[in-house]
Amino acid sequence: MDSDEVDAALSGARDDHSQVAADGGFWVRYQDIGVTGIYGPGMILVGVAIDAMEGPLVRLREVELIARVPSQARAEIGHLARREDAAWRVNWSGDPEIAAWGVSMGTALEYGVSSTGHPERKNRMITSALFVSAELAESPYETGPVLHWCDVREREKNRGSWPVKTDQERSRWDWSPLKAVGPLRFGMTPRQVADALGGEVPAGRQGHFPY
Repeated sequence: MDSDEVDAALSGARDDHSQVAADGGFWVRYQDIGVTGIYGPGMILVGVAIDAMEGPLVRLREVELIARVPSQARAEIGHLARREDAAWRVNWSGDPEIAAWGVSMGTALEYGVSSTGHPERKNRMITSALFVSAELAESPYETGPVLHWCDVREREKNRGSWPVKTDQERSRWDWSPLKAVGPLRFGMTPRQVADALGGEVPAGRQGHFPY
């Protein structure tokens, strides 16, 4: 489809935000229905991102994909992939991705409405999804059209192994409001922070560090 055909298919849903790249690719966010259309050169639709909170409830066979508890969706889509002999892997965020179907799952924090009418965080994550055409399916988040919409190159990839510790393995820190958190006092230099943490070497850093 081109963008005009997408607008017609969505029955005039409001275009809330859009962005155009130098190579002619662009994306359009339809806030009213929680859908983002991702276009390649020539204004041709190559991807559809479905929002966890507002998007339509997409289904594949008997598996509901959107607004699900991630562990449940992961188990069900994994079972379906094995049943249909489709290779299953983990994407950059640690969520399921199946190239044969052109789907890459994601998650978002669930929100609700408080008694006073304001948005409030809930206690769970729920699923979102990116669906792409065949030419993007092998590595969706490494393709130009998807990177224009969501550039994850600076984000650390999750390999599916989460650093979970038991309470017994974790330190217990006291907090002094506006002054300190555990051994870390506001105003410390990076060297002082490392020393306070027993010489801990940073796992990663971002930005300019003239040290």
